[in-house]
Amino acid sequence: MKKVSEKANRVIDTITGPWEKRNLPKMAKALPDWVMPDHLTILGVFAAIMIAVGYILTRFSIWWIWLANFGLILHWFADSLDGTLARVRHTEREHYGYFVDHICDAVTTFLVCFGLGASPFMDMRTGMFLAVGYFMLNIYVHTAAYSEGVFRLSYGRLGPTEVRIIIFIANIIIIFWNPVICRIFGQPVRALDIGGIFVGTTFLVIFVISTIKDAIKLDREDRARHN
Repeated sequence: MKKVSEKANRVIDTITGPWEKRNLPKMAKALPDWVMPDHLTILGVFAAIMIAVGYILTRFSIWWIWLANFGLILHWFADSLDGTLARVRHTEREHYGYFVDHICDAVTTFLVCFGLGASPFMDMRTGMFLAVGYFMLNIYVHTAAYSEGVFRLSYGRLGPTEVRIIIFIANIIIIFWNPVICRIFGQPVRALDIGGIFVGTTFLVIFVISTIKDAIKLDREDRARHN
Protein backbone atom coordinates (compact mmCIF):
# COMPACT_ATOMS: atom_id res chain seq x y z
CA MET A 1 0.00 0.00 0.00
CA LYS A 2 1.33 3.42 -0.92
CA LYS A 3 1.80 6.09 1.69
CA VAL A 4 -0.65 9.00 1.75
CA SER A 5 2.04 11.47 0.72
CA GLU A 6 2.75 9.37 -2.39
CA LYS A 7 -0.75 8.62 -3.64
CA ALA A 8 -2.68 11.79 -2.75
CA ASN A 9 -3.13 14.55 -5.31
CA ARG A 10 -2.31 17.87 -3.64
CA VAL A 11 -4.98 20.52 -4.32
CA ILE A 12 -4.00 24.10 -3.54
CA ASP A 13 -5.59 27.10 -5.28
CA THR A 14 -4.84 30.28 -3.33
CA ILE A 15 -4.60 34.01 -3.97
CA THR A 16 -0.87 34.12 -3.25
CA GLY A 17 -0.20 30.76 -4.89
CA PRO A 18 1.05 32.07 -8.28
CA TRP A 19 3.44 34.53 -6.61
CA GLU A 20 4.79 31.88 -4.25
CA LYS A 21 5.19 29.38 -7.08
CA ARG A 22 7.39 31.86 -8.96
CA ASN A 23 9.40 33.25 -6.08
CA LEU A 24 9.83 30.57 -3.41
CA PRO A 25 12.20 28.45 -5.55
CA LYS A 26 14.31 31.57 -6.21
CA MET A 27 14.42 32.32 -2.48
CA ALA A 28 15.37 28.73 -1.69
CA LYS A 29 18.20 28.76 -4.23
CA ALA A 30 19.54 31.99 -2.69
CA LEU A 31 19.92 30.41 0.77
CA PRO A 32 23.46 29.51 1.92
CA ASP A 33 24.54 25.91 1.37
CA TRP A 34 24.76 25.27 5.11
CA VAL A 35 21.03 25.98 5.59
CA MET A 36 19.14 22.68 5.59
CA PRO A 37 15.37 21.98 5.44
CA ASP A 38 15.46 20.74 9.05
CA HIS A 39 16.93 24.09 10.13
CA LEU A 40 13.94 25.86 8.58
CA THR A 41 11.51 23.43 10.23
CA ILE A 42 13.06 24.17 13.64
CA LEU A 43 12.94 27.90 12.83
CA GLY A 44 9.22 27.52 12.09
CA VAL A 45 8.56 25.99 15.52
CA PHE A 46 10.62 28.75 17.13
CA ALA A 47 8.52 31.32 15.23
CA ALA A 48 5.31 29.70 16.53
CA ILE A 49 6.62 30.00 20.09
CA MET A 50 7.47 33.63 19.35
CA ILE A 51 3.90 34.28 18.19
CA ALA A 52 2.44 32.76 21.37
CA VAL A 53 4.86 34.65 23.62
CA GLY A 54 4.08 37.89 21.79
CA TYR A 55 0.36 37.43 22.43
CA ILE A 56 0.88 36.54 26.09
CA LEU A 57 3.13 39.55 26.69
CA THR A 58 0.39 41.89 25.46
CA ARG A 59 -1.03 41.48 28.96
CA PHE A 60 1.75 43.88 29.99
CA SER A 61 1.95 46.08 26.88
CA ILE A 62 -0.17 46.00 23.74
CA TRP A 63 2.89 46.76 21.64
CA TRP A 64 4.19 43.22 22.17
CA ILE A 65 1.71 42.38 19.40
CA TRP A 66 4.51 43.28 16.98
CA LEU A 67 6.52 40.34 18.30
CA ALA A 68 3.62 38.10 17.29
CA ASN A 69 3.52 39.75 13.86
CA PHE A 70 7.25 39.30 13.38
CA GLY A 71 6.76 35.66 14.35
CA LEU A 72 4.10 35.33 11.63
CA ILE A 73 6.52 36.63 8.99
CA LEU A 74 9.29 34.36 10.25
CA HIS A 75 6.93 31.38 10.29
CA TRP A 76 5.85 32.05 6.71
CA PHE A 77 9.50 32.18 5.64
CA ALA A 78 10.43 28.94 7.41
CA ASP A 79 7.26 26.95 6.70
CA SER A 80 7.16 27.94 3.02
CA LEU A 81 10.81 27.26 2.33
CA ASP A 82 11.61 24.03 4.18
CA GLY A 83 9.88 21.83 1.63
CA THR A 84 10.82 24.09 -1.28
CA LEU A 85 14.49 23.91 -0.32
CA ALA A 86 14.37 20.12 -0.26
CA ARG A 87 12.76 20.07 -3.70
CA VAL A 88 15.19 22.47 -5.40
CA ARG A 89 18.15 20.53 -3.96
CA HIS A 90 16.51 17.17 -4.79
CA THR A 91 16.89 15.99 -1.21
CA GLU A 92 13.22 15.21 -0.52
CA ARG A 93 12.38 12.73 2.23
CA GLU A 94 8.70 12.32 1.42
CA HIS A 95 7.56 10.23 4.37
CA TYR A 96 9.69 12.06 6.93
CA GLY A 97 8.81 15.46 5.46
CA TYR A 98 5.09 14.72 5.40
CA PHE A 99 5.14 13.50 8.99
CA VAL A 100 7.27 16.29 10.49
CA ASP A 101 5.59 19.08 8.52
CA HIS A 102 2.09 18.25 9.68
CA ILE A 103 3.09 17.54 13.26
CA CYS A 104 4.73 20.97 13.36
CA ASP A 105 1.60 22.53 11.82
CA ALA A 106 -0.48 21.06 14.65
CA VAL A 107 1.95 22.39 17.27
CA THR A 108 1.90 25.83 15.62
CA THR A 109 -1.90 25.95 15.55
CA PHE A 110 -2.15 25.06 19.22
CA LEU A 111 0.50 27.62 20.23
CA VAL A 112 -1.14 30.44 18.26
CA CYS A 113 -4.63 29.67 19.59
CA PHE A 114 -3.31 29.26 23.14
CA GLY A 115 -1.40 32.54 22.87
CA LEU A 116 -4.52 34.34 21.68
CA GLY A 117 -6.55 32.86 24.51
CA ALA A 118 -3.91 33.91 27.05
CA SER A 119 -3.88 37.47 25.71
CA PRO A 120 -6.33 40.19 26.75
CA PHE A 121 -7.82 40.14 23.24
CA MET A 122 -9.62 36.79 23.29
CA ASP A 123 -11.15 34.43 25.84
CA MET A 124 -9.22 31.17 26.24
CA ARG A 125 -12.40 29.20 25.53
CA THR A 126 -12.68 30.94 22.16
CA GLY A 127 -9.04 30.19 21.39
CA MET A 128 -9.47 26.50 22.20
CA PHE A 129 -12.72 26.33 20.20
CA LEU A 130 -10.82 27.76 17.25
CA ALA A 131 -8.10 25.12 17.70
CA VAL A 132 -10.66 22.29 17.93
CA GLY A 133 -12.39 23.49 14.75
CA TYR A 134 -9.07 23.58 12.90
CA PHE A 135 -7.99 20.16 14.16
CA MET A 136 -11.29 18.54 13.15
CA LEU A 137 -11.01 20.01 9.66
CA ASN A 138 -7.39 18.87 9.52
CA ILE A 139 -8.44 15.32 10.47
CA TYR A 140 -10.93 15.39 7.59
CA VAL A 141 -8.25 16.59 5.14
CA HIS A 142 -5.85 13.77 6.07
CA THR A 143 -8.61 11.14 6.10
CA ALA A 144 -9.78 12.29 2.66
CA ALA A 145 -6.18 12.11 1.42
CA TYR A 146 -6.08 8.44 2.42
CA SER A 147 -9.62 7.52 1.33
CA GLU A 148 -9.98 9.56 -1.86
CA GLY A 149 -6.42 10.40 -2.89
CA VAL A 150 -7.08 14.15 -2.68
CA PHE A 151 -5.04 16.24 -0.27
CA ARG A 152 -6.77 19.63 -0.07
CA LEU A 153 -4.60 22.45 1.27
CA SER A 154 -6.91 25.38 0.53
CA TYR A 155 -10.55 26.38 0.84
CA GLY A 156 -12.16 29.31 -0.94
CA ARG A 157 -8.76 30.36 -2.34
CA LEU A 158 -7.44 30.71 1.19
CA GLY A 159 -4.39 28.75 2.27
CA PRO A 160 -1.77 29.03 5.03
CA THR A 161 -0.24 32.23 3.64
CA GLU A 162 -3.60 33.98 3.34
CA VAL A 163 -4.46 32.95 6.91
CA ARG A 164 -1.20 34.47 8.16
CA ILE A 165 -1.94 37.71 6.29
CA ILE A 166 -5.43 37.89 7.82
CA ILE A 167 -4.03 37.29 11.33
CA PHE A 168 -1.32 39.92 10.73
CA ILE A 169 -3.92 42.52 9.71
CA ALA A 170 -6.22 41.54 12.59
CA ASN A 171 -3.33 42.02 15.01
CA ILE A 172 -2.92 45.59 13.81
CA ILE A 173 -6.65 46.30 14.00
CA ILE A 174 -7.00 45.07 17.59
CA ILE A 175 -4.35 47.56 18.72
CA PHE A 176 -6.91 50.27 18.04
CA TRP A 177 -10.26 48.46 18.02
CA ASN A 178 -11.40 45.39 19.94
CA PRO A 179 -14.45 46.52 21.93
CA VAL A 180 -16.57 44.45 24.27
CA ILE A 181 -19.59 43.56 22.12
CA CYS A 182 -21.67 42.00 24.88
CA ARG A 183 -21.47 40.06 28.13
CA ILE A 184 -22.51 36.45 28.64
CA PHE A 185 -22.95 35.37 32.26
CA GLY A 186 -20.96 38.45 33.19
CA GLN A 187 -18.02 37.53 30.95
CA PRO A 188 -16.99 40.08 28.30
CA VAL A 189 -17.23 38.99 24.68
CA ARG A 190 -14.92 41.06 22.50
CA ALA A 191 -14.94 41.62 18.76
CA LEU A 192 -12.07 39.15 18.35
CA ASP A 193 -14.08 36.53 20.26
CA ILE A 194 -16.91 36.97 17.75
CA GLY A 195 -14.42 36.58 14.91
CA GLY A 196 -12.87 33.49 16.51
CA ILE A 197 -16.27 31.89 17.11
CA PHE A 198 -17.27 32.60 13.50
CA VAL A 199 -14.08 31.08 12.08
CA GLY A 200 -14.22 28.06 14.41
CA THR A 201 -17.87 27.47 13.51
CA THR A 202 -17.01 27.76 9.81
CA PHE A 203 -14.35 25.07 10.26
CA LEU A 204 -16.89 22.79 11.95
CA VAL A 205 -19.57 23.39 9.30
CA ILE A 206 -17.10 22.58 6.51
CA PHE A 207 -16.05 19.47 8.46
CA VAL A 208 -19.63 18.21 8.91
CA ILE A 209 -20.81 18.94 5.35
CA SER A 210 -17.65 17.55 3.72
CA THR A 211 -17.68 14.44 5.93
CA ILE A 212 -21.32 13.61 5.16
CA LYS A 213 -20.89 14.29 1.43
CA ASP A 214 -17.73 12.22 1.13
CA ALA A 215 -19.11 9.37 3.27
CA ILE A 216 -22.11 9.07 0.92
CA LYS A 217 -19.82 9.18 -2.12
CA LEU A 218 -17.42 6.55 -0.76
CA ASP A 219 -20.31 4.28 0.28
CA ARG A 220 -21.73 4.39 -3.26
CA GLU A 221 -18.31 3.69 -4.80
CA ASP A 222 -17.64 0.74 -2.50
CA ARG A 223 -21.11 -0.74 -3.09
CA ALA A 224 -20.64 -0.37 -6.85
CA ARG A 225 -17.31 -2.23 -6.72
CA HIS A 226 -18.90 -5.16 -4.88
CA ASN A 227 -21.93 -5.44 -7.18
